[in-house]
Amino acid sequence: MSSLLSENWPCKSDPKEIFELVRTEDIDLLNSRFPVDRIKLLATDGASHYLSRFIDDMDKDTFAKWMEYHLATCERQDLIGASNHTLDILRVRD
Repeated sequence: MSSLLSENWPCKSDPKEIFELVRTEDIDLLNSRFPVDRIKLLATDGASHYLSRFIDDMDKDTFAKWMEYHLATCERQDLIGASNHTLDILRVRD
């Protein structure tokens, strides 16, 4: 596993913890060990973590716009790292 930021700024995950910090390169390395093909890798929450106070107070129309934005950006690979969570959808090869 690579250091999350750099050799000078590592982020470590403890197996006893609930969450694990990984980079997409690490996800790809793990996937390469199995006969799978990626269908999609997407950000499940995107910028929601940073805007949660505002999202909770949105009216129905504003929230619909927020969801429109999120769905338009959640598959952009250059924004995956802005999300606290990702979803890797894989298909087992025949």
